[in-house]
Amino acid sequence: DDEGSRDPDDAVSWDNGRLWVHIADVAALIPPASPADEEARARGANLYLPEGTIHMLPAAATDALGLGLQPTSPALSFGLAVNAAGEIEQMEITPSWVRVTRLSYDEAEEKLTESPFQELYQVAQTRKARRVANGAVELELPEVKIRVEDGQVVIRPLPPLRSRELVREAMLLTGEAVARYAQEQGISVPFSVQELSEDAEGVTATTLSEMFALRRLFKPGQYKTAPSSHAGLGLDAYVQATSPLRRYTDLVIHQQLRAHLRGQPLLDEQTVMERVAVASENMRLIRQTERIANQHWKLVYLLQHPNWTGEGVVVEKFGSRSLVVIPELDLETEIYGKQDAPVDGVIQLALSEVDLPNLVARFRRE
Repeated sequence: DDEGSRDPDDAVSWDNGRLWVHIADVAALIPPASPADEEARARGANLYLPEGTIHMLPAAATDALGLGLQPTSPALSFGLAVNAAGEIEQMEITPSWVRVTRLSYDEAEEKLTESPFQELYQVAQTRKARRVANGAVELELPEVKIRVEDGQVVIRPLPPLRSRELVREAMLLTGEAVARYAQEQGISVPFSVQELSEDAEGVTATTLSEMFALRRLFKPGQYKTAPSSHAGLGLDAYVQATSPLRRYTDLVIHQQLRAHLRGQPLLDEQTVMERVAVASENMRLIRQTERIANQHWKLVYLLQHPNWTGEGVVVEKFGSRSLVVIPELDLETEIYGKQDAPVDGVIQLALSEVDLPNLVARFRRE
């Protein structure tokens, strides 16, 4: 996890050639139609703000269920056998109790040459290669972590660590495996689907400007009742199933899996999708709120650093206007006037003005 994470809902382990992905067993305490389930559906997901987190579930549930927050944690564990081509050969699902040692991504990065991290990373690389061969779109765009600490805004760039890739591939692998299992067993779940526009088919992106342009060609992801391609991930079937502590759609899948494993009645397709529809609209509003809050605090950071200077990368040019990305802030700005810098060229910028009510910062070339 990132340092400071308070809602750990997944962990990985290695056992004699098999990857295990352990997910917090939230459905054990939050069954369908319970008061906590209804409140979680109304919230949709955790709301992550630089000044703090508003949780989807009660704090006591996170404390009891978060992996590694207690000496042992209840989990739903997925044992995955992956062959040399990155294909899933076998999956086992079992409720479990796990002892979890929490590590930051930076700490895990230093251990990738050691067992079991080395084996886990090898599986991750194999899986990524398979997804890319299947058309996955890999974008390396600037990303930052914003926190408000004692009234001061702290912005920390998030480097593309291999440890992050390891965890991401393990979660995507689990999502593909659960999608296939649900389809085979006739379990109603919300399948995650994404199409690319025709203009994006076969397009590769290696520079920052190309990645920004390609991102605009993505169609919004959707939840559907039947599996279909998730083109952006390069997967033929996929569900989001690894974050039930912080995303309601994942919790619905865990409730269905838990009922299936215990031989209990399942929610039907219509009921599942009605619940997902409510939650997904609330999730959309949460993501919008997070974007606005992050922009606000980035500008507050600039107000706290009125003499800020740094580098920008030109990603688009339209006549006398250039769209520039500031990687260290993950911030976009427009520079006017004839520019000699080409697209993907680096320019030196200085802060000119911050218009906080309108969420705009203006910069000039140095």
